Amino acid sequence: MIKLYSFYNGVVRDITKVVKSISCSGDKTQAARKLDITLAYPIWDRNQPRTQIGPGTKVWLLLDGKEIFRGVAWDREINSASEELPFLAYDYLIYLTKSKVTYNFINTTPDDATRKICAELGIETGEIASTGIKVNRLIAQKTGYEAIMELYTQASKTNGKKYVPVMDGSKLCVIEKGTSVADYTLRSRLDGTGNNILSASYRDSLAEVVNKVKIYDEGNSYVGEVSSSGSIQAYGLLQDNYTKEADKDSFAVAAGIIKDVQRTVTLSALGNWNCRTGYAVNTGVFYVDILQNALMYIEGDTHTWEPGTGKYTMSLSLSFGNVMDSKG
Repeated sequence: MIKLYSFYNGVVRDITKVVKSISCSGDKTQAARKLDITLAYPIWDRNQPRTQIGPGTKVWLLLDGKEIFRGVAWDREINSASEELPFLAYDYLIYLTKSKVTYNFINTTPDDATRKICAELGIETGEIASTGIKVNRLIAQKTGYEAIMELYTQASKTNGKKYVPVMDGSKLCVIEKGTSVADYTLRSRLDGTGNNILSASYRDSLAEVVNKVKIYDEGNSYVGEVSSSGSIQAYGLLQDNYTKEADKDSFAVAAGIIKDVQRTVTLSALGNWNCRTGYAVNTGVFYVDILQNALMYIEGDTHTWEPGTGKYTMSLSLSFGNVMDSKG
């Protein structure tokens, strides 16, 4: 069961009964999760109450008694023709995307830097992924989100791990991207047993393939290279160049630039809140060989509820590659 609460003019209200539709979505590059709500807003019938929501109103969403979203109403509209009040809310990560910072971090880990940035911007922190890697980085006039991702991008170049910030209530957490959703498979079987996928679309493309990277120093002298011979044989040579950085393992960074065929999946399925951007999920789709038993990374998600009927569905954008929103 889905429940929506608001805090408006100092009063907490359960506003679920006037909700017409609820959609909660996230995306790798969107940063803050957003909540799209449409409320019934009777204008001409004075016997029906009007629920008030305005910019700055605090809202939170509960699924089966557990809070899954907490944020702030950002935009609203009152439509007299449809007698509706649609509004858009974001979780508290929005504040990191709207405020800029400047720092010169020297010999500082991304996790320590993240806590410092959040302290300046008034954001509480929860579990922040520790990399053990110290970086030097001048952050000039970047949003808090860009700054944090730029720092973690530098660590990722060294350890190959991917990171994504998420909110736990009002606390910012940074997690390692690609943790698998436990004991769950997106399934479509020919006999229909256990099916939870409603529809699916599969696409593959060579557009982003890089199968050879040549390394140069700052004077453009050749240092070395990394390549994927199997990819070159299959698809032809697709080459990039990399200029080595003083504090980076140039061959490790170059290896991270190598990219395989881009394969993406979009699907609609019965809702499961664990399937969110930043996590990974298993697939079992009988009519696409590569999806019959695959681990896919969730790059975007939209969860939709119909409070009147109890229907809960989700649409997911999936990728075979675990890619972070790299900055810098």
